[in-house]
Parts: sequence; C-alpha cells; structure tokens
Amino acid sequence: MLEFTKIQGNGNDFIVIDNREGSMTSPDLSRLAASICERRQSVGADGLLVVEMSERENFTMRLFNNDGSEGEMCGNGARCIARYAWEKKIAGEKMSFETLAGPIHGVVTAPFVELDMGETNLSQGFWGQSLKVEGETFPFVYLVVGVPHCVLFVDNLEDFSHDSLRDIGRTVRYDTHRFPKGTNVNFVQRSGERTLKVVTYERGVEDLTLSCGTGSTASAIAASIVWEMAAPIQVQNPGGDNWVTVSFNETRSICKTYLTGKTVMIAEGRLYDEALPKDIE
Repeated sequence: MLEFTKIQGNGNDFIVIDNREGSMTSPDLSRLAASICERRQSVGADGLLVVEMSERENFTMRLFNNDGSEGEMCGNGARCIARYAWEKKIAGEKMSFETLAGPIHGVVTAPFVELDMGETNLSQGFWGQSLKVEGETFPFVYLVVGVPHCVLFVDNLEDFSHDSLRDIGRTVRYDTHRFPKGTNVNFVQRSGERTLKVVTYERGVEDLTLSCGTGSTASAIAASIVWEMAAPIQVQNPGGDNWVTVSFNETRSICKTYLTGKTVMIAEGRLYDEALPKDIE
C-alpha cells in the first residue's frame, strides 16, 4: 500500500506522497501519476506532488502532471506542498524548497500559504502582438513564470463556451513555431480596478483547469504591462471560492512576485496495491 494526502489550492487538486527515502524512481513516479491521477479510475487529481530530500533546502518538490510528464513548477502545487510539509513537520512555517524552476520560499499561516515566486525576467517575454485562433483575434503577452505562459486578453469570458476556450487553448499550446517548448494558455478578463478573472489551459494536463498559480501570476504581470494595473492584484479562477493575490515589485526588466492563497487539506489514505501500476507494486 502507498500512503498519500489529497490537497487542493483554489480548486487545483493534488495527490502528495513522501519519497524522501528514494524508494520510487522517476519512471515509477511518472507511471504512478498517470495511473492515480485519472479521475473515476483512481483517486483523481490535476497532478502528483512528490517530496524528496534536498542537500540545500528543506526538501525538494517534484511535480508530475496527470499525463505522467514532469513539470518544472506549479504555483498552486507549491502552495499545497508547503502546507503538507508544515503539517507533516518536514519544515517550519518559513521554508524553502527546490524545484526544477529554482528554489522557492514560502510562509505557511494555515490555511493560507504565501510563496515568493522569484523573479520573472521580462526580457525573456514579449508583448504588443496579436494572434488569430478559431476566427478570434487576441492581444497577448508571453512570459516565463517558472514555466511558459501565453496570456490572451478577452473582453468577456462569458462570450466563450468551455469547449471553445479548450479548443483555442489547445491550438495555442501546440503552436511550437511561436512557442518552441509549448505553453500554458491563460484567458484574462479585467473585472475591477485591481481584479482579474482568469481561465487557464494547462500544458501537461491538456485541458482547462479550475486554477493555476503560475498562470494567475503571469496574468497579473501581463495586466500590469498592458493595462498598467497596480499591485496587489486579486485573481479569481473558476475553482476558487477564494481569490489568490499576486503582489509584485517591477523594474524595467525584472518583476519580483509573491502569490498568496488558501489551501485545503482534503484527505489522507492508502492506495491498495491493485490500484498501483503492476511494475511498482
């Protein structure tokens, strides 16, 4: 049996396991994620979060998407694993942990978690352009916030059906001519002086998700560039009963950002061997 914890952050849900003993290899974790994240067939989640040892920080965070691919970083996932690490006494209220996108610093004031999202190099992004997809033309901003994000600006999200947003997101996500590594895609509507509504198509999940932390962060930075919105900016996602708040300090080329939001501990349990991929029982 495999012990796990289920946590969600603003509707982005994850299965978390402790692999600090290193008993599971990367191929094991990839197969496990693809198996147990499948809804209706297993526990179901947007992704698998794995706690591993670190020589420099409190621990290492690894993220496996529900298709089995390993991601560099996930804002809501990082908030959830920080809450897990605090609950399990792996780290204190203030912590730092490694990710493929670099070290992340967090502060847990349960149930809220604030993350230092590090610096976004604006010179690696671009804006002032438009793209045409499915007969619609969108002004957009491209940024790398740990992972690549394309931010599409819309007047009203309600003008688009779920299927339409998914199809547009999928088309842009696979536009490797413009985005060689693929990209996450965020649809952004301004809803107030310092508020946004954001829907994200996530690379790796390959669908719309209820929330995306790095997507919310990228959207807030993009809104500050295009609409000159001042921080802090509150972002509402489809899965959030609560807003996430993005704060930032921006210079000409660097944007230092912080992401704060609520996390929810859902359940703890054990996966039976018959629910695990046969080669890692």
